[in-house]
Amino acid sequence: MRDSFSNASLWGCAMLERTADRLIVAFNFPPFTDGSAVTVAKRIIEAAVPVDVIAADLSSVRARDESLIDLVAPWLIEHYTVKVPVLFADERSLVPFVERGLGAVRRRRGLPYKEVYSRSMWPHSHFLAARLRSEGDAHRWIAEFSDPILWHVDATPRPSGPMSLSGANLRLLRAVGSRAQAFLREHATVLAWSQFIPFLLADELVFTNDQQLQVMLADAPEWMREDVERRATISPHPTLTSPHYTAANGSAPSSRPGRYSIGYFGTFYPNRGGGEFLEAISLLPAPLRDSLTLDVYTDDAGGLLDAASRLGVADNVHRKAPLPFRRFLQTSGSYTALLVNDIATSPFGVPSPFLPSKYSDYVGSPTDTMAITLPGSPLDQKHTRWRAHVGDVDGIAAMLADAVISVGELDRPRSENDSDNAGE
Repeated sequence: MRDSFSNASLWGCAMLERTADRLIVAFNFPPFTDGSAVTVAKRIIEAAVPVDVIAADLSSVRARDESLIDLVAPWLIEHYTVKVPVLFADERSLVPFVERGLGAVRRRRGLPYKEVYSRSMWPHSHFLAARLRSEGDAHRWIAEFSDPILWHVDATPRPSGPMSLSGANLRLLRAVGSRAQAFLREHATVLAWSQFIPFLLADELVFTNDQQLQVMLADAPEWMREDVERRATISPHPTLTSPHYTAANGSAPSSRPGRYSIGYFGTFYPNRGGGEFLEAISLLPAPLRDSLTLDVYTDDAGGLLDAASRLGVADNVHRKAPLPFRRFLQTSGSYTALLVNDIATSPFGVPSPFLPSKYSDYVGSPTDTMAITLPGSPLDQKHTRWRAHVGDVDGIAAMLADAVISVGELDRPRSENDSDNAGE
């Protein structure tokens, strides 16, 4: 197993040209915005070579962010948008996406692609890439997994529709050996096939962290695992270069004077660890608490404001509307710290198979990162300026107190029970 992700291994080196040798299959792709779409966009920007893209029209379920498509536009040659029913793990959506995607490629291109790259989630992408690779439309296939496909963050199984063992699906069965065929017939669901067909057919398998690989390997039969490890690459979500964090006028926003301001971008779940952070704010001595603000950029405030009010910290917590990706990067520099957290669950036999993608965006910002982590998780192993652990409310409060004091002139009241700074 390789421990780094080389642009050359994925894309090679090329100058921008009128045709692309590489195809990206990404069911969710800019301008539609979600975490996976952002990661694929950053992969393209990082590689900086021309690509064609096949994606789905997600206007029924996702907002648009034109700044995302603007970022990747210099590298897009052909961008095919396929209209299909938008259903997550359901053949009624998957099969038409694959067939229409194949049709788009074969109508417009005579020669096979040198490489096809696909990324889950959603599962559709790997199915189309598998057909392209197995039927000679691409010479090499790189399959990336955003998270363990078969499991929710609490280790409960993701529900999945069945795979019918007829029609076009038989083409995929014929592309693997007899033992693999028997295994796929026994595990004939959309999500199982979206993991195991790449395990069987992809030339390279990309995981965001080693613990994710361990969890997904455990789902595979022993006879499959060694070959998967041989083709596995660990590649965390890419980080864009510093110019992307600078406004058009060449400047970056400045931090608020006299305040310790924390930015959080994304859905804030009080019942998944966020409540601990609010409780920790409530434990701060009044002079420290009064100098701290938490801005949460989210569409879904959920129980955020209710929890803040219940804990007496409503004046410290502000809900703000989500920002387009480019503005988010630029705005990140206006805070004293950027908050990222592990989900407060670890029932997988490893600390956590999930690496929050937001960390990769924060680490490119000039602002310090503040992390609430599960001990030993992929996020816990990353560099952060401030750190405390999930479940340790007193430790989070101590970290916040030291962080606020580090940028101000306030004296912190101390007691015999005060803990040392939990950050790095």
